[in-house]
Amino acid sequence: MADGDTSAGHDAGSSSNADTTAPTASTDAVEPPYRIVLNSIDEWLASLEFSVREIEAAVAGGLAGGFQAALVLQLYDTDAIRRVGGGFGSPTLDGGWIAMFALGVLFALPFSLVVSRSIDSFVGTVMALSSRNEPLRRLLTPLLKRSALATTTFALGNGYGIVVGAVGVLFLVPGWLPAAMGVSTPFSNATVAGVVGVLAWAIYGGMLGLVYGLILES
Repeated sequence: MADGDTSAGHDAGSSSNADTTAPTASTDAVEPPYRIVLNSIDEWLASLEFSVREIEAAVAGGLAGGFQAALVLQLYDTDAIRRVGGGFGSPTLDGGWIAMFALGVLFALPFSLVVSRSIDSFVGTVMALSSRNEPLRRLLTPLLKRSALATTTFALGNGYGIVVGAVGVLFLVPGWLPAAMGVSTPFSNATVAGVVGVLAWAIYGGMLGLVYGLILES
C-alpha cells in the first residue's frame, strides 16, 4: 500500500510539475510582433505565385511595349522623348529611351500579377462574349482557335495601356515635370501631345499583352 501511495504521490507530483511548466511553454511560444509581421509578408509574397516564366514574359513584354511607345513618341516629337528622360534626370534621347524601357518593365509587373491570377476567367469571358455576338464571333473565333491566351492578353493589354496613359500622361506628368525639370505643363494635359502620349501607352499595352501571352503559350 505504501508503494502505491508513493507511486500515486509521485504521479501527482509529476502532474503538478507539468501543470506549472505548461504556462511557461505557452509563454515561450508567443512570437514577437516583428516576427508576426515578417511571417505575414512572407505569406503574402508566397500567395502572389509568380513563376519564373511569368516574370520572363512580363519583362520581355514590357521591353517590347516600351520600345513601341518610345518610337511613337519620338516620331511625333523628338522633344517628347527627351522630356521623358528629363523626368528622371537625363533630358537626352538616350535617357528618354532608357526611361521608357525601365517604365515598360515596371508597368508590366502589375499587369502580370493581375493576369496570372485571373486569366482563366478572362478567357472564359471573351469566349462567352464571342459566342453571343455574331460579328464578334467571326472576328475572334480564328484568333481564339490559334492563340486564345495571347488574344485575351492582347485585349487586356490595350485596356491596361490606355489606363496607364490616361493616368500618367494626363495627370501625373503635369505634376512631375515642373518639379523635375521646371517645365510648365497644363494640368490634365488634354492636348494633342497628351492624346499621342495615351496612344503610345495603349500601343505599349497591346504589345505587352501580345508578347506576354505568346511566351506563356510557347
